[in-house]
Amino acid sequence: MDKAKILIVDDLVENLYSLEQIIEKEDREIITATSGNEALKLARTHEFALIITDVQMPEMNGFEFIEIFRSKKVNKQVPVIFATAINKEKKYVIKGYSEGAVDYLYKPLDPNIVSAKVDIFVTLYNQKRALEHQNQELDALNKLKNRFLGMAAHDIRNPLAIIEFYSKSLLTELKPVLKDSPKIQELENIVISTKFAQNLVNDFLDISKMESGHIELKEEMITVDTFLETNLKFNQVFADKKNIHLKGNIRIANLRTAFDKNKMSQVLNNLISNALKFSHKGTTVCLEAQQKGDQLILSLSDQGQGIPESEMGLLFNPFTKTSVKSTAGEKSTGLGLMIVKKIVDAHNAQISVTSKVGVGSCFTITLPIKTLDASTEATQCKTDQEVSLDNEKLNIVVVDDDVLMRTLSELVFNKIGGNITMLEDGASLLDQVEAIDPDLVFTDINMPGMNGYDLVKRIRNMGLDFPIFGLTGLINEEVQTLSKKSGMDGVYEKPPVENMLKHLISQIHGERV
Repeated sequence: MDKAKILIVDDLVENLYSLEQIIEKEDREIITATSGNEALKLARTHEFALIITDVQMPEMNGFEFIEIFRSKKVNKQVPVIFATAINKEKKYVIKGYSEGAVDYLYKPLDPNIVSAKVDIFVTLYNQKRALEHQNQELDALNKLKNRFLGMAAHDIRNPLAIIEFYSKSLLTELKPVLKDSPKIQELENIVISTKFAQNLVNDFLDISKMESGHIELKEEMITVDTFLETNLKFNQVFADKKNIHLKGNIRIANLRTAFDKNKMSQVLNNLISNALKFSHKGTTVCLEAQQKGDQLILSLSDQGQGIPESEMGLLFNPFTKTSVKSTAGEKSTGLGLMIVKKIVDAHNAQISVTSKVGVGSCFTITLPIKTLDASTEATQCKTDQEVSLDNEKLNIVVVDDDVLMRTLSELVFNKIGGNITMLEDGASLLDQVEAIDPDLVFTDINMPGMNGYDLVKRIRNMGLDFPIFGLTGLINEEVQTLSKKSGMDGVYEKPPVENMLKHLISQIHGERV
């Protein structure tokens, strides 16, 4: 580590020499100046751990020098000690502190006091630099972790999606034939285990994205009662499996407020699934909604086992599980409530919990009611409006080096309609791009040889401007930046989702009309 630099300013050379002799040590570099102007020039090229300046100097006194020095933001935190022989009056002391002094030294100097004070400031400076260095290392490690998670997501999510798709297909096909056969239970176990593994990967990725920066919210005006009723219907199937009564007490009508619909759905799904997971059959889980002034109050209560008071403080910590066991052997990642808390915080909302062992728990979210300005809502309505598909089919290309993911993508895309071309690498698309004449391209990002970014750059350099979207296992700030630089129109997580594709393809149709 570089030595801490100390600047001494005094118009008398003998004073500079005397002070330098007192504070000189191996862990620091002493730099001297005989005027304020000279000191300001030195400040342009050096970072100082401490400045000791005389007050009485010709042309520019110490107060004036420090006032100019501190006018630059980068210098505001540098500690300053004023050295003076005469200005002990209260008004001069106050003047010094108002200019940012942290201490005073009175001449003649006491070597022991001077040495002790300087040692403290140098120690603090070195500790600050060490902490900054550690933070830089932690930041680099965090970025490396996120890059690893991105690669892991790419390699893990693909086979999991394929296993889930084919096991569900087999289950749908064989259930009417085999009925109560043990084979059906085995298939259901495969589906359940695969879904748990997917949820675990997704939770890891959610945490990674949240740790890499602030949560990006896509807020839109939502009709709250419709949103909550839709969420209850989605979770009803899970409640039915455990014979738990899932009900709503929505005491609002036509209330509209702005929030991120997908992320708030994630919050509710997490809370409801937790309530179902720790409740016995025959009990009730209730979602209540009411308006209090300018706030929307959402409460989810259950008649479950409750949480011990000693464990309440652990609920929103990562990888933390309470002593309460699920009632049907359901598994938990220990990340769900942490994700819930981060999403709620991002909305400037609050979440609280009350619980009593043997009685149940209640999670309450207090969400500020918010209205988007008219121009934002108009843009949102235009963006969200679905354009009906016309009879002309789009030429859609999917580029992915994973043969199983290509197969799954083809099945999903075929449900949407269009002329689908599946290619295993970017070179194949470049060779055939004129013959295919694509209207829309989806490309895997992490491919051997030519990756998705390079493929898009080469296509754009050819002067082709059809929409191109990336497909990847993890979307983070780095992926967003690189995809934009390459010329992509956007990026989506794997596997492709039917509703997303319908919306996107309908928009492409709309632009062509």
